[in-house]
Amino acid sequence: MKLIKMALLALSISVVGCQSSNRKQAVQNDSLTHVSTVVGQITDERFLVVAGRSVGEIAIGADMEQVGQKLGKADAGDAAMGKAWGIWYGNDSTGRQRNEIAVYSSYRDTSMRVKDVKQIRVTSDKFKIVDSFSLGTTLTAFQSKFPDLKQVSRYVNAQKDTVLVYDSKKRGISFEFLKGKSIALTVHPENVAVNATYLTLHPEWKIVE
Repeated sequence: MKLIKMALLALSISVVGCQSSNRKQAVQNDSLTHVSTVVGQITDERFLVVAGRSVGEIAIGADMEQVGQKLGKADAGDAAMGKAWGIWYGNDSTGRQRNEIAVYSSYRDTSMRVKDVKQIRVTSDKFKIVDSFSLGTTLTAFQSKFPDLKQVSRYVNAQKDTVLVYDSKKRGISFEFLKGKSIALTVHPENVAVNATYLTLHPEWKIVE
């Protein structure tokens, strides 16, 4: 059974960079520890969201080969020209609400040998941002934490509902809203727009111009 289907991301994935991987990992660990200490409300770093850096223990820049070894074969996805979304569904996924993790990847450099994580998207409210913000929160509440949030996309999902995507490009985090409530978040590199890829957030969604 895929590890994702045991607890929707009780993961232990090490970030493997190129020559500076050890330094990057040390910085990330220090950041996670600092955030948890300051907030005082988030005690399980497996479910801690750090804008621009990580979701749980999956980090921006992680080697996709190692991610794939941990998660197994994706349940769904989309791929083209060396870029791909891999989507894994949780064991508790039923009906209209499916807990999932989606990882967007592309080649790390022009050598085209290693693909790494560029974006991480989750739909479970188990994941917490600093100050214990979680999915299900309103746009106004998130704007108090990320005042630069701006609407960047509008989609129609498989149920014909309209989903609005708001992005904090500077901080490296975006949120999807359905009927006024957040239903998913995506962590991406700082100063890189969440929609800076021609692959959609979800394969069966249709973008509305």
